[in-house]
Amino acid sequence: MIDTFNLIQLWASSFPRGEGFYFHLYSIGFFVAVYAAWIHSASWVDEDASDLGIGASFWNTVVIGGALLGGLVFWGSPKPFLSFASLILAAFVPILIYIIVRNTAVPDDKKLFTIGHLKSLAEKYLKLRFDSEGTKEFKNIPIKFIGKSDDKNKPGGDTKISRVEESEYYQVALEVIYEAFQMRATDVHLEPGKEDMTVRFRIDGIMNQREPLTRQTGDAIVNILKVLANLDISEKRKPQDGSFSAEVLDYSNGDNDQDPPKKKSRKPIILDFRVATAGSVAGEKMVLRILDGSKSMGSLKKLGMRDKLKDQIEAIVNQPHGMLIVCGPTGAGKSTTLYACLSEIDRFQKNVITLENPVEYQIDNVTQIEINPKAGKTFASELRSILRQDPDVIYVGEIRDKETAEISCQAAQTGHMVFTTVHANDSVTAFGRLLDLGVAPFMIANSVSAILSQRLVRVLCPKCKVKYRPNPEILKKFNLSPEKYEFFYKSKSEVKQEEMDDTPPCKYCGGTGFRGRSGVYELLVLNENIKNLIRENPSIGAIREEAVKTGMKYLQEDGLRQVVAGNTSIQEILRVCK
Repeated sequence: MIDTFNLIQLWASSFPRGEGFYFHLYSIGFFVAVYAAWIHSASWVDEDASDLGIGASFWNTVVIGGALLGGLVFWGSPKPFLSFASLILAAFVPILIYIIVRNTAVPDDKKLFTIGHLKSLAEKYLKLRFDSEGTKEFKNIPIKFIGKSDDKNKPGGDTKISRVEESEYYQVALEVIYEAFQMRATDVHLEPGKEDMTVRFRIDGIMNQREPLTRQTGDAIVNILKVLANLDISEKRKPQDGSFSAEVLDYSNGDNDQDPPKKKSRKPIILDFRVATAGSVAGEKMVLRILDGSKSMGSLKKLGMRDKLKDQIEAIVNQPHGMLIVCGPTGAGKSTTLYACLSEIDRFQKNVITLENPVEYQIDNVTQIEINPKAGKTFASELRSILRQDPDVIYVGEIRDKETAEISCQAAQTGHMVFTTVHANDSVTAFGRLLDLGVAPFMIANSVSAILSQRLVRVLCPKCKVKYRPNPEILKKFNLSPEKYEFFYKSKSEVKQEEMDDTPPCKYCGGTGFRGRSGVYELLVLNENIKNLIRENPSIGAIREEAVKTGMKYLQEDGLRQVVAGNTSIQEILRVCK
């Protein structure tokens, strides 16, 4: 009998077999790692190409096709080295080509894999520093800080500036401020995170995120700005307020909304900064409000008012006594409007006194008083004192409490013209705000001449705005004739992705589709009927109904005038005017 074990061995030896274990673990691991990195990169390409508008569908096809080709070569090649190299090249060369193409369509500070970008990555992730070369790069920034209360005529008056100039992060602080100026930002937000400091600019009322800073650099910049604003750098939890200035020495590329000046011999621009800090869970946050001191006080004509409204405001402003209230949310341009009203007054024949917190712009032949609650200088206390200064016109920065409201109303009834602001959504609800503060209805009726509500809408970029035919239903909703209004305009950012071409973003507006802002207004002039309603039965609904009868136009109605003129879009009006 033949041994069964020997038969099995004989059969196994005669059957041809390979070495086995054909799927090598290292090869599979390499393949998975490469494709995990590719998925992350391909997702970034799709998002970045969509944001820049440079053909997302085309680049997605190229990137995916390269990855598929690399996979086929990897599994079909008999040589391990050849398969590994082919997979990497096929998967990532299309992405590198995309980076080269997109670098030609973005500003220098947004380009990838440049020397500056590689240095920033090394500083962020490897904690390396390039102080010497960084100093050379930022040496020619045409801006100079001026600390609060610095007096160069006194010995040691420049001590504060000298101290911050010695900081290795001083040049970076200059760059952040100068970039904000060039981008026409009104506010700069420095917000701490776990690993970095987020930098955001408010441009035309919208927040725009810039390149983040490392946490170490961000904290150092906050300390530099606190020193300039005369704040306590050791206190990082309690809120602090301060101010400082900066001098723009060469502004040929940053003359905000105007064309660059042809001559560089013009006087430098002085920028004033209001600084506010607050402690958060992640660290100390800082917000800077930028005030361009070189801007002259605007006129009503430059604010975007229609001619009839401008004439009404001029008539109210030149009344011998009364009160003009401008209302709206924070950042609606209320102070700018009242400054324009002051420009309509003959300040050489009238005594004009202002109470502001803080004083934003210097006005010739006007006594400007800055409120300081910490020192006991409040709106109410200062208003009482200036009534003894024989004023003809009084500008009260804001009515916040009952005492200020009542004194302002009394001043309006005793031969003074009072300009002031109130936080309210529209002109009619401003009455409700005054009533909530405790002002008697008869006092409101006898003192208030008119209430102006306003908003700021972004103006379409003249170089890239898009012409389109509006939906007839939209025209019908706003009572506009389809035959009369065939075309409207909208920003390129409001155009659907499939309708956009592959042109690069507009450099004039930075790709936002808007540049600058204009006002939309709602004016309520108090006639005898409205005054009687306020005295007898201060009903908001009844007052609004009577105001419409007298010709008051709502904010949206006034905004449509800007849409018809091609200055802004319907979407922008609906965003701002609810």
